[in-house]
Amino acid sequence: MRRRLISALPLLVLLAAAACAPAAVRDAQSRAEAGDLEGARAELERERGARPGSADVRVALGETYYRIARDALDREHDETRYLTFLEQSVSEFVTALEIDPRDERPHFYLAVMDTYRGDLRQALRGFANARRLEPSGTAYTNIAEIYVYQGQLNKARTWNDLGLKKGAPYGVGVFNDMLIAWKQGDLAEARRCFSDLQASDPETLRTINVARLPVAPRRFEDFAGYCCASPACGPYMKDACVARARAASTCASASSRRRRS
Repeated sequence: MRRRLISALPLLVLLAAAACAPAAVRDAQSRAEAGDLEGARAELERERGARPGSADVRVALGETYYRIARDALDREHDETRYLTFLEQSVSEFVTALEIDPRDERPHFYLAVMDTYRGDLRQALRGFANARRLEPSGTAYTNIAEIYVYQGQLNKARTWNDLGLKKGAPYGVGVFNDMLIAWKQGDLAEARRCFSDLQASDPETLRTINVARLPVAPRRFEDFAGYCCASPACGPYMKDACVARARAASTCASASSRRRRS
């Protein structure tokens, strides 16, 4: 699931919303940002018990569960823990929407998690709802990314351009350009976009789907390897992943022949 592989920028919106949240939510957010996800989880679960009808508490707890799930997936490689916390996160965001249907944050996170769960149609619907409620530039580029995964590259370019015109960061647009180039088989252009991002906005490469990667990709091949192994990207980029693997194999064979000659 610029993400993202969805853009990291919505995190800024979520943090801004947290500034207006109860003190316990702000404290838990500080714990999470410092890397203490278990401490944040315990604090928010206590706050949920005290304030079960608070959308802010549900959103903060849903985000914390999601980040624990991502750690289990990306760092610990523990699929059972990953799936357990992903579903707990979904449950919190669904409850948050029941409390406040006009809060764009649950729509955004549920759409991100739909990419991990293999439901691009539902992800597109969720991002469209988030855009309707909060029509920021990144709301458009998030939709563009889903169109890339669906193979609708003309629509992806259109929505990506709209997002940039509406204020999405330059790096977010280049990220989508990289995916588009890779999807259509232009590895040279995909690598150029990666180099551009590495020089101008490396955080976009390090923070994927609102969670930091264990190691920042240093080459396009590193990023592509992560994408191809991720349930939020690999299943939707199968042909691109196969083409990349073939290209890498060809390069390795050619290098081996040169060493023997």
